[in-house]
Amino acid sequence: MLRVKLNGNNFLKMNKILVTGATGFAGGHILRYLANKFGTSVVFGTGRNKLKAKELIANGYSIFVGDLNDSNFVRVKLSGFDVIVHCAAKSSIWGTYDSFYKANVLATNNLLEVLAPGKQIIYISTANIYFNYSDRFNIDEKDHHPNAYSNYYATTKYESERIVLESSNIFTVALRPRAIIGVGDTVVFPRVLKAYNNGKLRIIGKGDNVIDFTSINNLCHAVNLCIENKEKAHSEMFNVTNGDTIKLWDQIKLILSKLGRESDLKSVPYFLAYAAARFNEIKTSYRDPEPSLTVYGLAVLKYSVTLNIDKITEHLGYIPVESSIETVSDFLGWYKNIND
Repeated sequence: MLRVKLNGNNFLKMNKILVTGATGFAGGHILRYLANKFGTSVVFGTGRNKLKAKELIANGYSIFVGDLNDSNFVRVKLSGFDVIVHCAAKSSIWGTYDSFYKANVLATNNLLEVLAPGKQIIYISTANIYFNYSDRFNIDEKDHHPNAYSNYYATTKYESERIVLESSNIFTVALRPRAIIGVGDTVVFPRVLKAYNNGKLRIIGKGDNVIDFTSINNLCHAVNLCIENKEKAHSEMFNVTNGDTIKLWDQIKLILSKLGRESDLKSVPYFLAYAAARFNEIKTSYRDPEPSLTVYGLAVLKYSVTLNIDKITEHLGYIPVESSIETVSDFLGWYKNIND
């Protein structure tokens, strides 16, 4: 058993940590963060992307390549861990319910079945469970809508969160980040920039909505706090953000300006954009690739959504280590570099 010094005189004893989804954006960052803190002999990852796994292995990380829906793979390769940080998920907003259920619920069940009594699972959930196509401010952890989720992703993520927190004989905790951004982001800003590059980016409605972001570095910090304080974190769910609400369209315009692109965007009334998106969805099967314009995609660009992070601050001493401005700056540096 490895003995690792933390915060001066506090010590954490553990054998192994597993990060699922390690070949993805969030999981990859968390894997590298924890490996840097505890050592590559302690921290392992699992993922399905063989190319990314090969790159990680070449850099000294231990990666198990496989599908979490395969109970035999999970039982044979992923048993015996002291902590599982479960990042893997089907995070698209498009697809059949069955595909989301298998990726998000059944996979979680498989992991729970191999986690021994007294061990810990940290479930990376989502603040999407709060979204209900309206402006919502200062949302706390008890304020959710289990009968009115916005899509199959939110529905199955909440169901997975529930079965984790209701598990017995293990330490459990769920983190609810909001719009994870940072170096390597493949979803939030890349989607916006893709729409801009295709000539389809418009301000939806008045463009005065405010939102919270979660820096990937702040999420890593929150995960570490859960490991260090597993008794305090046990059976809890925590919102995780940068703690600095910003105006979404001001931030998008700033990004465009920093990239040397025209930031004087045209606006379109929500009802017109909604009609176009709804038509787009009707003509597209859930088994087809995600359409370029969806009702949900429009709504997240129109409505304000902010979270209250008092609970994680009070329970675990969480203080954001990076602001939204700093995170966006890091993203821009990375984005420019890979697109030069």
